[in-house]
This record gives sequence, C-alpha cells and structure tokens, in this order.
Amino acid sequence: MLVNLAILSVLPIQRVAGQEFAAGTVAQAIFGAYGDTIFRTLTILSMLSCINAYHLMATRVLFAMSRDGLFSKYTARVNEGGTPTVALFLSTIISVLFIVYGKKFETVITVLAFFFVANYTISFISVFVLRRREPDKPRPYRAWGYPWTTALALVGSIAFLAGAVASDTRNSIYALLLLAASYPAFLLLKRLART
Repeated sequence: MLVNLAILSVLPIQRVAGQEFAAGTVAQAIFGAYGDTIFRTLTILSMLSCINAYHLMATRVLFAMSRDGLFSKYTARVNEGGTPTVALFLSTIISVLFIVYGKKFETVITVLAFFFVANYTISFISVFVLRRREPDKPRPYRAWGYPWTTALALVGSIAFLAGAVASDTRNSIYALLLLAASYPAFLLLKRLART
C-alpha cells in the first residue's frame, strides 16, 4: 500500500493506469530516460537474492524434516562442508518441475503466494490453539500485542486467501489440490522413512 501511495504521489493515476510496470514509469519520471531500466535491473537483482533465500529455506526445511524423522533419512545427509546436498538436489528438482509445469511465471508466483499465506494462516491459528491448550507453558518469546496483532494478521491472511480464491479460482484450486496431495505424500514418506 505504501508503494502505491508513493507511486501516486509522483504521478497521477491516469499516467499509471494500464502501465505494465508502474514503478518503472515513476523511476523514469524521476530519474529520466534510464530510470525505468535502472529500476528494472535493481528489481531483477533483488529478486535473485530472494529466490536464493527461498530455495535455501526449502532445502533446510527438507533437511530438518528428515532429521526429525518426518521425511526420508537419506535427505538428511550432508557433505563435508555441512551442506545438505540431497535435500538441495531434491528441492531443485521440485522447483524445476514446478516451473516447467507451471507454464507461466505468474502461475508459479500465484501458487507460491497462496502456499506462503496459507502457512502463515496456520501459524497464526496455532498461536491461539497453543495458548489455549497450554496456557502455563513457558514461552521463550511472546507475540507482541497478542491477541490483537495475531488476530489482525489472521484476518488479513484469511482475507488474502478468500480474495485469491475469488479472483483467481483456477490457480487457487491448483494450490489447494497440491496442498491436499501433500498430506498423503507426507504419510507415505513418513512410513517409508520408518522402514
């Protein structure tokens, strides 16, 4: 929202409406002819670091699940430098398959956004559930402003998910089907990990 306000403080909505990359148009208005190119370049560079961080996060999640016995123990193997190479390879394969079968970058981003917000939603619900089930349990950190900030974040997450389903039903159903399929896959992998 702040980005939108910043854009509209520089250019009127008539100049921004219909633009493919409104921030680039604003950068061009501020910095001249090369503003759009410079801003796009900076955006791409920052996206590369975000993609790297998310990829490493996925690798570490697989690694941690494997160590906890929730995924194949083979995935918990690390090389001499401590890198979970099997988990890294597996997450790379999954990412490539997702991109290949996602057809368009927008589809991949839409489904991933749905996954991330669904994860946040479950986390916010978990805070309420755990506080109710185990009120006296010592907590190493507190949720600031609880219950109001957590409730506000939960409402925002649910609103996002509802908006995603309403505005992009096809990709939302795709994301929900992937989530639904992940549970039987998890149970199967957990059973295989025990054998």
